[in-house]
Amino acid sequence: MKRPLTAGLALAATLGLSACQDKAAAPEDIRPVRYVVAGADADQAGDSYAGEIRARHETQLAFRVAGKVVAKLVNSGEHVKKGQALARLDPSDYQLDLAAKQAQLAAADSDLAQQRLNLKRYRELLAKQFVSQAQVDAQQNGVNAAQAKVDQARAALSSSRNQTGYATLTADADGVVGQMTAEPGLVVAAGQPVARLSQDGAREVAIQVPENALDAVRKAAAFRVTLWKGGAPLEGKLRELAADADPATRTYPARIALAGDSHALQLGMTASVQLPARAAGRLRLPLTAVLDLQGRHYVWAIDGKTLRVSRRPVEVAAIDDGGAAIASGVASGDKIVTAGVHLLREGQRVKLLDR
Repeated sequence: MKRPLTAGLALAATLGLSACQDKAAAPEDIRPVRYVVAGADADQAGDSYAGEIRARHETQLAFRVAGKVVAKLVNSGEHVKKGQALARLDPSDYQLDLAAKQAQLAAADSDLAQQRLNLKRYRELLAKQFVSQAQVDAQQNGVNAAQAKVDQARAALSSSRNQTGYATLTADADGVVGQMTAEPGLVVAAGQPVARLSQDGAREVAIQVPENALDAVRKAAAFRVTLWKGGAPLEGKLRELAADADPATRTYPARIALAGDSHALQLGMTASVQLPARAAGRLRLPLTAVLDLQGRHYVWAIDGKTLRVSRRPVEVAAIDDGGAAIASGVASGDKIVTAGVHLLREGQRVKLLDR
């Protein structure tokens, strides 16, 4: 009776040992990952920004008086000459005011003539001692007052004449009308922009700079400008960088002046402004490679021999749309995991996928 029990226990032990061996021999979990080699793009060009060709001098044109637009004389995109009329306001009110000022000047001239004639008569009467010197002095004062009224009326007439002339909007210089909103029937206020004039001459590129790239743009000695239409790249230099961000885009408008002859470039052309190559030693990694845990940043480094990963703390200098700039923690040539960083564990073996 004891032998069957002993045999059963031996069989159970054999099966349990076999199960443990099978469990121990389970295949290791190898996770496929994508990766980058840190520093592999050190010699590549720096960040680039899309922009458009604009005139070096742009003027927002506006009427200097208020009124209703009655004539639009040019359209957007037309080339105009200095002094050319662009639009007109209804001049009726200003013409009436001009006529009133002319009548006031005529009345003042007439009064001055009468006062002078009276002064002449008073002086003749003074010679015959029919009037006193005080009366002559009073008449002289009347002449002076009449002369002042004439001067006042003449100045008012000049101002009214100017107001009438301001009812016609003219070009300040030769150039291209980039925008014309003065349509007939539109009532505009004095100083309300109704046209944009891009003056002939040098061209430049208008770009928008994010706040984390301001220092790089300021320090750049030159920029490489390429046009979407093709052609040889152009060299540019920073001419202007706004101190305040645009309230809508939260970026900083900048202007890149183009070297050489840029007069042939058409306004509105699409251009790409590229910063100089990044300084050697400043490594950049994709944002997906950075693991954020409890306010600290880590990356998974791959051992080239064992293909096992280790979590490594890093210091991130800056983050932008192009990736993360690593200040320390990663050396050039290190293989860094770029996808699935939240699924890895320390020492886990990985399989490298094509980048």
